[in-house]
Amino acid sequence: MTHTRFFDGRRLVAKLVCFLAAGIGTFSLINPPAAEAQLPQTTIYAIFPSGGQKGQTVEVRVTDGKDLDELDGLWFSHPGIKAVAKTQDSNGKKVPVANTFLVSIGKDVPAGVYDVRAHGLFGISNPRSFVVGDLPEKAEAEPNNTPAQPTAMAMDSVINATLQSATDVDYFSFPGKKGEKVSVNCRAARIDSPMVALVEVYGPDQRRLVSERDTFRHDPYINLTLPQDGTYLVKVHDLTYSGGAQYIYRLGVHKKPHIEFIMPPSGTPGATEQFTLYGYNLPGGKLSDWSIDDKPLQEVQVSVALPAKATTLEMGEQGFPHEVSADGFSYVWNSPAGSSNPVTIYFADGKIIRDEQTKEETLTLPGEFVGQFEAKNDTDAFRFQGKAKQKYSIEVFGQRNGIVMDPVIVVDQVIKDKEGKETFKRIANVGATSVFPDLGDKLFDTRTDDPYYLFTAPADGEYRVTLRDLQFETRGHPRMVYRAVIREPKPDFRLAALPLYPQAVNTGGSPAGITLRKGDSFKIDIMALKQDGFNETIELSVKGLPAGVSCKAATIGPGDNTAEMILTAEESAKPWSGPIEIVGTATGADSKKLERVARAATVLRPVANNIRAEARIARSLVLSVIDEVAPYQVVADVAEVKANQGRQILVPVKVLKRTGFDEAVALAWNGVPKNSNITTQNKTIAKGKQDELFQVFVKENAKPGVYTTYLQSTVDVSYRRNPAQVDEAKKEQAEADKKLKDAQAALAAAKKKREEIAKASDKTAEQKKTEQAKADEEIKTADAQVKAADAAKKAADKKVADAEKAAAPKKIKVYAPSTPLVIRVQPAPVTLSLNVPGGGALKKGASIDVKATIKRINDFKGPVELTLPLPPGVAGVTAETVQIPADKTEVTIPIKAAADATEGDLANMVVRAKADFSGEALVDAPIKLKVTK
Repeated sequence: MTHTRFFDGRRLVAKLVCFLAAGIGTFSLINPPAAEAQLPQTTIYAIFPSGGQKGQTVEVRVTDGKDLDELDGLWFSHPGIKAVAKTQDSNGKKVPVANTFLVSIGKDVPAGVYDVRAHGLFGISNPRSFVVGDLPEKAEAEPNNTPAQPTAMAMDSVINATLQSATDVDYFSFPGKKGEKVSVNCRAARIDSPMVALVEVYGPDQRRLVSERDTFRHDPYINLTLPQDGTYLVKVHDLTYSGGAQYIYRLGVHKKPHIEFIMPPSGTPGATEQFTLYGYNLPGGKLSDWSIDDKPLQEVQVSVALPAKATTLEMGEQGFPHEVSADGFSYVWNSPAGSSNPVTIYFADGKIIRDEQTKEETLTLPGEFVGQFEAKNDTDAFRFQGKAKQKYSIEVFGQRNGIVMDPVIVVDQVIKDKEGKETFKRIANVGATSVFPDLGDKLFDTRTDDPYYLFTAPADGEYRVTLRDLQFETRGHPRMVYRAVIREPKPDFRLAALPLYPQAVNTGGSPAGITLRKGDSFKIDIMALKQDGFNETIELSVKGLPAGVSCKAATIGPGDNTAEMILTAEESAKPWSGPIEIVGTATGADSKKLERVARAATVLRPVANNIRAEARIARSLVLSVIDEVAPYQVVADVAEVKANQGRQILVPVKVLKRTGFDEAVALAWNGVPKNSNITTQNKTIAKGKQDELFQVFVKENAKPGVYTTYLQSTVDVSYRRNPAQVDEAKKEQAEADKKLKDAQAALAAAKKKREEIAKASDKTAEQKKTEQAKADEEIKTADAQVKAADAAKKAADKKVADAEKAAAPKKIKVYAPSTPLVIRVQPAPVTLSLNVPGGGALKKGASIDVKATIKRINDFKGPVELTLPLPPGVAGVTAETVQIPADKTEVTIPIKAAADATEGDLANMVVRAKADFSGEALVDAPIKLKVTK
């Protein structure tokens, strides 16, 4: 039987498109082109093995990545998993084995999936997944590419394996007995592998029993009752027969419990509640009413204590980007037969009512109705009491809870006549509304087909909500578990933080850790997932930063959903690594403070062939500061400014140049939405220059709100990679040279001693013979030492040459962000226009009369004061302060140029209007002035 249960082909389609676009045998998403050369930053693509048994120590290697120089540690998201570098003897010294570590997994570490990062010369890396289990593990034994040479594995064990190259196929064998219920679980996508795994199981008679792919969160999972005693064969390969170091997977064959789904899927935070687990091999379980592919599911009741904090997310398995807004925690059932696979239990918003199929349940608000579209043509319904003119929000969590479905919400008003007969008035039919927009663009796709509906009840009375899948006529499945939440609107938000690899804006994105050089800046993309019309300003900050690292103001304003935070290290910052938290605070609808910690995100593979990047929810944010000085740093002296509509902002920008760098630096503003009506000025700070003044103009029709912007630099830098390695190699070279000279001297002394013995006249022939034989042995030993020392010297010479070659200056592109500028745009009291005679021509010693006209807006009725502020670089041009009374709209401003006034076209000149409008309000009108003799 060949089938794929509950297939979700999104990841498969993406891979096939890229595979076909790139040509057979090439898959450009897997080994992304190293983004345009950039300052090195530790990046890992694969580790092996990708997990281990709790209570054991396992050897783990970083098998693929870039900038892996001098890796000295692995960092795990659970403190009970620790790593030390593996060492070996070399010339009497203990030296690290490159990229290899001994990982100790504490016996109390819960089974589950964690993040692992590598740390080296170039900082902390991006995360990859590391699985902790309770079964014995081993690595595949190559060659195992044919049915005749499988890697043998025991029942209840895990094999760690890699598809070494394109067309690689792996075979494994395990012993089985008739009637045993066995799970064959292949983890590939769930541990960040690009592999689209396909698993086949063959019986002792060599007949294929089952073939699976994309069964369980993009990976194959097989539940099989063995038909006979004997040895079974498992075949594993990639769907497109791709392979390489990144194509890692874990194959488990066991009789442990496997949870297909849990009911209810959510619980009350801080409470201990009863749940029903549905799956296979559940000790103490009984047969349930559900089956998957004619295989009955078992069910078992468990009691679970839920964490009290309801605004966190800890995924059981790998979390997809569109799941990032959910709240929940990872649950593993520790049964007598071993630990189950991890699942996510979600936090409920109100009382939970489960669909009972036989009647329409009544929900009290706020409440959560949970059910499943278990078969074709399945529809579920519940009712609630509504109040006239009260708003209610209804949303369904399906895809956001990792389930393949496309829910539809139908809302009807229940109308009863005097006899109690019911009729229904349709209010809405809502589907595929996507609760959130595409906040992460092609890097982190937050869109879903989960529907959201906000409506106002037309009258007091009963309302019916009917739920179904959009494709209900053609599909249904017990796994299609959903949560329907209804409440009075409760504005709130969640945050996601995505570290951005330093490269050109709007390029494909790459896996990135957060690494700062001394005197460096790094940007993190922040996405706000807003609930029930939340539209308040979110103030962003960072907790856990070390001394010397800071983050200036950053906010997400009303109407916006994203911002970029810039972390900045001082040149004096010390090397450091550790976890950080990004926190957003805002005022809720009830005037209470909302504080939300951002969920971490990471890119797995970048955008390629116009296909979105593969990304996931990470389990932590980690920062490192490395002991290397950045060649330059862009600093905007203004961090935050409040500006009324119609206001010029002048931003002094400085480029701090170091390590001999003195090239031109091109700077362009980023972060201001195109429709904001805020204009910016891009410039290049020339070679030999460090300062420049940048103009930002908030136009009179700019939308009030909060905008976070920064300058993106682009520059060619001459960079030496790890010059300290040259010095270290030269030390080894000097030691090797000394040892060689000492060995040569010892050889010469041994030869001289033999000659002296031969010439000695006071020794008998027998004595000479004995001493010469001894001298010959000394010469032989010394000669071997010379040869060994000479080989060591040649190796040291080569090491110096290689280090010098690696450290030779190379031109690379650097894309460093400036410190940020936060602009808080506020409404203006007036608009200001100018009539400038003669096109602004102004001779020294003369003056011109400029007519200024204001228009009062936003109910402003007061007086206005006009001035002529001089920007940096302009002198000798003046205007007296003039007033426009409350009952006037025009005034003339005489502008004079002194004999020593600055000549030429004067940049950044404005006439400024000042008024008392919710505090001091300033409005600018640009004025062109050209001063001549």
